[in-house]
Amino acid sequence: MDGALPMTVHFRNGETEAMGMIEKVSYETRGESVLVKYESGLMKGTALRYQMKGKDLALSELGTLRRVR
Repeated sequence: MDGALPMTVHFRNGETEAMGMIEKVSYETRGESVLVKYESGLMKGTALRYQMKGKDLALSELGTLRRVR
C-alpha cells in the first residue's frame, strides 16, 4: 500500500497481516467494494472499504493497494 502509511498488507482467509500484526477480520463484498471488518487487534470494531479497480488494484482512505507476488 502506498499513501499516508506505506506498508505491505497480506489478506488471508479470516485475517490480515501488516507491520507484523495479525488481526482477525471478516470480508463482505458490496458491488465493487470490499468491506474488511476487524474483529481483533488495534482496529477491532472498525471497518475499511476497499474500492476495487480491477483484479490487482484497490483504493481506500488509507492509500492505494496494488497486488504483488
